[in-house]
Amino acid sequence: MKQLILSICALSLFTATFAQKIDRSIRPKPGPAPEIKLGEAESFTLENGLKVFVVENHKLPVVTYSIQLDIQPEPEGDKAGITSFVGELITSGTKNRSKDKFDEEVDAIAAYVGASSQGIFGRSLTKYQEKMLDLMSDALLNADFKQAELEKLRKQTLSGLDANRNDADAMMSRVSAVLNYGSNHPYGEVPNETTIKNVTLEDCMDYYKTYFRPNVAYLAIVGDIDLSKAKELANKYFGKWQRGPVMKAQLPAVKQPEATEVDFVVRDGAVQSVVSITHPIDLMIGTPDVIKTRVLNQILGGSFQRLDNNLRETHAWTYGSNSSIRSDEVVGQVSVDVKCRNEVTDSSITEMLKEMNLLRSTPVSQEELQGAINYLSGIFALGLENPQTIAQYAINIDRYKMPKDYYKNYLKNLSAITAKDVQEAANKYLATGNTHIIVVGNKSEIPKLKKFAANGELKFFDGYGNKVKPVETKVIDGMDAEKVLAKYIDAIGGKAAIEGLKDLLISGDMDGMGMKQGVTIATVSPEKMKQVFMIGNAVQQKLVINGTTGFMEGGGQKQELPADMVNSYKKDADLQVLLHPEKYGITYELLDKERVDNIEVYTLEKVSDDGDTRTTEYYSTATGLLVKAVETKGRGDGTRVSIKKYADYKEVKNGNGYKFPFTIELVGQGTITVTTAKANSGVKDSTFR
Repeated sequence: MKQLILSICALSLFTATFAQKIDRSIRPKPGPAPEIKLGEAESFTLENGLKVFVVENHKLPVVTYSIQLDIQPEPEGDKAGITSFVGELITSGTKNRSKDKFDEEVDAIAAYVGASSQGIFGRSLTKYQEKMLDLMSDALLNADFKQAELEKLRKQTLSGLDANRNDADAMMSRVSAVLNYGSNHPYGEVPNETTIKNVTLEDCMDYYKTYFRPNVAYLAIVGDIDLSKAKELANKYFGKWQRGPVMKAQLPAVKQPEATEVDFVVRDGAVQSVVSITHPIDLMIGTPDVIKTRVLNQILGGSFQRLDNNLRETHAWTYGSNSSIRSDEVVGQVSVDVKCRNEVTDSSITEMLKEMNLLRSTPVSQEELQGAINYLSGIFALGLENPQTIAQYAINIDRYKMPKDYYKNYLKNLSAITAKDVQEAANKYLATGNTHIIVVGNKSEIPKLKKFAANGELKFFDGYGNKVKPVETKVIDGMDAEKVLAKYIDAIGGKAAIEGLKDLLISGDMDGMGMKQGVTIATVSPEKMKQVFMIGNAVQQKLVINGTTGFMEGGGQKQELPADMVNSYKKDADLQVLLHPEKYGITYELLDKERVDNIEVYTLEKVSDDGDTRTTEYYSTATGLLVKAVETKGRGDGTRVSIKKYADYKEVKNGNGYKFPFTIELVGQGTITVTTAKANSGVKDSTFR
């Protein structure tokens, strides 16, 4: 025991003595770059030109087959969207199997077979791989495009476009593509309702027959298989695939703007701005600058790096910001992005540009540099655990004519990056003086953004990147909010007709969300209202306000409304609300005159007394009628936005000239078509029980 104690004491003394020799104020020098043993991909080429890469991995009894095409198709023009259909059509039935039969056979072996416009992919257990390959090759070689399948896909695509029409992220994606690359470039083509409707079955078949050729394709086989078996199966299932000439399109040149421009997209009801500082760059895949820009990007906009530290941690303007510097075989792109509150949009842009310029003017610290290198080294090493990565690296080297040892030397080249390299890359690729500053947001921010444009003016676009020219005049033709409302009152029948409304009964149908509902709205002024949505005889949703009480009903359940919610609906039960908005604390402000849906309108902002309900209303300058309303309720994460469009105003029965819109579109939900509208018909009190 004594000897053991003495040994422990000796060890403690040795440790203490050794610790005294370490100066902890000096950061340890980084060691040499770790050596990664990169797995090898075996390769061979079939007689038809298909290049095959095989990576063995016997940990699991699973094998994947992935074919990717090395192609550059022509721009699609007024048929933009062809490529979105091709992949689905390839696996929607073959000349040998119907779609149902194909899907049934895939499911029977618990496999997966999927395709895109750029290739086809299959995965299965090793023991079922021949069955999976029979299905995969059948789809690849014998696809049988059907008009019915195209129409189904078209309907789904149009529904998706409609759902994303006013989505801020989707709007930014579309507009930045158009501005960075041009609408005549494949990267800048934005499918819309018209182009999707223009696509024919023949267009899709032509694409498939033109570009799906083995001599421009790579096949990666990864998993529980050896080289000999891979050669046998590749020849058996893909050897009959016929080669053919495939030309790469000559694409128009892409350039950065000559000077910084601010491009604004108005988003109805926006309570925050989506901002992107973006421009195209000449950064080819596999070139030496790619590694430098990855370090640069990690420092600028990697997770909790400079942008987040500034915009989120220091200023609390956003939940998150990021950047990307993307290499590409045709043309790359820089994007520095943030989502922020409306009122700090200009401040956020100022700080984003400051961080970009700081990287251009000042070398990064050794600590920051090493942190980025360490992070990227870890990501690279983790990626190598996936054998699919090894196959992709081998394909990349062949496809993009990269050095044979590019990935073997990746960590060594990464660790050799210096602060000077990062600064040079920043000056070369972060173009703060000739870039697009794109903002999707509320028009209230427009005046504050002009200072960022080189010429002091903003360019305006719709959500699809088409130029628009809004009018920013605040005082127009002597019109103020009161006069706009007075013109509207006259347009719907006049003050006397509104005052004469005792009750109003509206009924019709609503089409949307894949179903048809019956709609009934009964109002007895000034404080009773019922709205009912039904499918057949079943009540889907009911809202009843009866003076000081109310309830909601749906799904077989009934819930009484609290007093504050009842009060919030009272203005909707008052048919004379337009004549005395002050009774409910409602105020109006004339914002400007602009064009909405090709109609010139006066824009009013309507605010409730609680400040949590704000509505932007659009009144036709020609007719005076309300054509659109965008209501925003709540604040922050609880914000809800609803958009309504009004058309087809007609006189209601017994309304003494009072007019009501017979078509009401609830954007994103459906359209109500009024079939019956009656006023002063003696709606009974029992209606509201």
